[in-house]
Amino acid sequence: MRWNKEISEGLQGLTRRQRVALFLVVLLTVILGLAYPLLLSSYSGFALSISRQYVPGELSDEDVFSPADFSYVDDVATEEQVNAAAESVLPIFSYSISSSIEMRARLDALRSAVDSGDYSALEESPASKSLSSLSQSDAMTVVRLAQECLESIVMDGIFSSEDVAQVRDSGYRRISIEPSNVSFSYGGMEIPLDSVLTDASVYSHVLDWAGRFYPMLSAGEADLIAAVVTYVVEPNVYYDEIMTISKREEVAAGVPPVLVEILKGDYILKRDTIVTEQQLRTIERMSEDPLLSVPFSMAMGYAFFVIVMTLMTVYLFFRFIRYRYRLFSYVMLFLIGTDIILTLSYLIIHLLTNEGIRFIDPFLPVIFLPLLATSVTGMRRMGFFVALLLSGLAVIYPTSHSFTFFYLLTTSVCSMLFMRQGKERLDVIYQTLFSTFAVVALTFIVSVIYNLGFQQIFQSMIVSALITVLSFMLLSIVLPVLEKIFNIPTAFRLHELSYADTPTLNRLSQVAPGTWNHSRNVSEMAYTASKAIGANADLALVGGLYHDIGKAEHPEYFIENQSGKNAHDEINNTLSAAIIKSHVKLGVEKAKEIGLPQEVIDIISEHHGNDLIKYFYNEAVREAKERSLTVSEEDFRYNGRTPSTPESAVVMLADCTEAATRTLKNPNHQKYEKFISSIIMDKMNYKQLNNSGLTLNDLDKIKESFIHYLMGRDHQRIEYDKE
Repeated sequence: MRWNKEISEGLQGLTRRQRVALFLVVLLTVILGLAYPLLLSSYSGFALSISRQYVPGELSDEDVFSPADFSYVDDVATEEQVNAAAESVLPIFSYSISSSIEMRARLDALRSAVDSGDYSALEESPASKSLSSLSQSDAMTVVRLAQECLESIVMDGIFSSEDVAQVRDSGYRRISIEPSNVSFSYGGMEIPLDSVLTDASVYSHVLDWAGRFYPMLSAGEADLIAAVVTYVVEPNVYYDEIMTISKREEVAAGVPPVLVEILKGDYILKRDTIVTEQQLRTIERMSEDPLLSVPFSMAMGYAFFVIVMTLMTVYLFFRFIRYRYRLFSYVMLFLIGTDIILTLSYLIIHLLTNEGIRFIDPFLPVIFLPLLATSVTGMRRMGFFVALLLSGLAVIYPTSHSFTFFYLLTTSVCSMLFMRQGKERLDVIYQTLFSTFAVVALTFIVSVIYNLGFQQIFQSMIVSALITVLSFMLLSIVLPVLEKIFNIPTAFRLHELSYADTPTLNRLSQVAPGTWNHSRNVSEMAYTASKAIGANADLALVGGLYHDIGKAEHPEYFIENQSGKNAHDEINNTLSAAIIKSHVKLGVEKAKEIGLPQEVIDIISEHHGNDLIKYFYNEAVREAKERSLTVSEEDFRYNGRTPSTPESAVVMLADCTEAATRTLKNPNHQKYEKFISSIIMDKMNYKQLNNSGLTLNDLDKIKESFIHYLMGRDHQRIEYDKE
């Protein structure tokens, strides 16, 4: 079978190490192509076939049912209940007996100072100074009233203002008082925080107390009483944070876990109802359950599909990559590129699904690799094969839709179709713009089909435009690197080589002007003929320019460089044939020395095939007959292989045609057609075109192209008067 032959021949051309490396990369591609979709299928919303990610508070646009009986502990709801239970415990304040005793002791010391009239033992304060200025009886009255006020506020409690502020900042407006063994007004009660007396508000409280119970006191006397009380007072009720935390932990520990139980067929989401956070948590937990992951049979189907897609792409590479020495590097390059794209797609999908993005396809970086394949190989079909593989593998991702394959494949193909092998800088800009417009238009169409909102459509269009532009920018960076590493004859590299102002071609034009003129004509003929048959015209152009660079070593032995004396007259025919043949070998050596791509070197080595050098062979046969000697035909054959590509065959035909037609006298279209047909038939008879891939239709187009060129080259001019 043909496919078996293609694979067999391709593998035979690889070394053992290359075959092992190829197998490992194919295996890696299959593993990644299967593993990433299965991993993503375990994420929320995928196992239950949910069309998109929801956010709490929005309306569901679909019915989602439980595929199996399921129960789980809702950690979030449990934590919420635990926190609510802990927060229900009010901040606890404790009564300090020692602080109350300390305040009474301080007031007793003040009374003793008044009795003795000696205030030196007291701390210097406004209260002590004011009392010392009063008579003993008045001072005792003030102290007695201060003691009466102090006893009332000590029993109600004096709260620390700092603790009260801390609790208020925590959001609490009520507090709990720890029960006390002493007489304390609020012991074991819950009271409003705003009703407590703090050390910062004692002074104003005493003034209010004096005004209520002793209205006959003057303002100065009330101020003095307030000053005395403030002097002796300190907080005796404090926030017991340790006890509060302990109580909250005790209450939280008693909260049972929240168990959610769902039966098979129960609604998870119901159309046109508000989506709750608890429903989304249920979806997430169900998606993580092994019973709800991708079934084994489906996983096996995925595996078979990925293997078939990968092997089919490898076969297409083997089938259509003409240059076997490029096969390994191209297959490895694009399979590794596929692995990188799959990894990036996995990361992007994983990130975007967490963000609730519905239409993920425009975010996938699929366009770049088909563009690279087209640029590297010079064949859009290779880019199409890569796009087909990536689009096919994307179908089994849980985010894929009914148009995913169509969208990814079409956007890639559109970008490749707009990509021309430009020769000017603006061409790249035009390619990028046209491709971007096409991709954006396709994104808009698919977004409308999915009935997305305006914001999502606009977002998808912007993202698809950015992905396309970035793909072309990355292509312009990566392509020169690959050209350098693998010596690939991309369109840009061939354009550079087609410039005549290079050291090799300059030397050829100086030492062998006839050969240089011949090479330019061959190059132009090969270019136009290759365009006519759809071959790589740029490669044929460069191959035509360089095909005779070996003649620069012995230019005088080639007739196009001779002006009079023929150098072959002084040597025998066998040596002449050897010198003529040597220009192919010398040309190949020179091409390798200056680093020409292997495709160009192939044209140089194949442009004469293994054809016979007829002139010197016929001369040798004639002389041998006169001397009764024998002539070996192999001595007069070129040592190259026959053309293996259309471009190489076109250069061979152009080379022979350009040189031979110069012998025609008074040429016209009919003569050219007859002469070129005989040349083509001669090459066919000697089996020089058997491996070239040219068809009879191609040969007709090549002939017409040559005639058109030669008619322009040899056109006649009118004779001008000598005067």
